[in-house]
Amino acid sequence: MQNDEEIIESLIVGGIIGAALGALVSKKNGAEIGAVAGAALLATYKASERAKKTGLPIILEENNALYEISADGSSKKKIKDLPSKQLNIPKTFTLK
Repeated sequence: MQNDEEIIESLIVGGIIGAALGALVSKKNGAEIGAVAGAALLATYKASERAKKTGLPIILEENNALYEISADGSSKKKIKDLPSKQLNIPKTFTLK
């Protein structure tokens, strides 16, 4: 039986996750958007897995603060608070 990593990778490569994301975003260009989204997901996932193998701590932003997490995930140390974000995200977007 495949492990979770292999299942996720095969779904992305097979276009199932990408196509589903594309269908949610756009009815006209769903396949193209889905392909790009799937490729981005796979690249991000693989980069994250390679980074974990280095044994170096990971820096993570969470709740407007930076944290350092040990490579094995056993400890989490707050590094500093970040200024609060003022985001004005529109409710709708027009893709061109």
